[in-house]
Amino acid sequence: MWPSLRAGDVAEVEPLVDTPRPGEVVLARFESSLVLHRVRWCDGRVCALRGDNGGSGDPPLPVVRILGRARRVRRGGALLDVDRWDVGPRRLGRWRVTVKRRLAAWLGRARTP
Repeated sequence: MWPSLRAGDVAEVEPLVDTPRPGEVVLARFESSLVLHRVRWCDGRVCALRGDNGGSGDPPLPVVRILGRARRVRRGGALLDVDRWDVGPRRLGRWRVTVKRRLAAWLGRARTP
């Protein structure tokens, strides 16, 4: 989720009581992990999520697998509200992901889906 979340940040998540809205950062349970990703769309039953600098979105996920919304982040000694830490995706981040993937493919280390 860089640049919104950085290495060492600790996110405070509040329980989900209503349907997440596009643009919100949520905590979701996938088969083998928990992730903080941004909501792309949600129809009330299923939501599509994506990391800010991911090349592609996650597969649609049932709303019951979304555990909560990220509201505050502890960064260093400061506690930041959503308006101070949530900067959203940036071109630089997407460019970094593209360069890393192409370099991995060139070196023969590309991930297979």
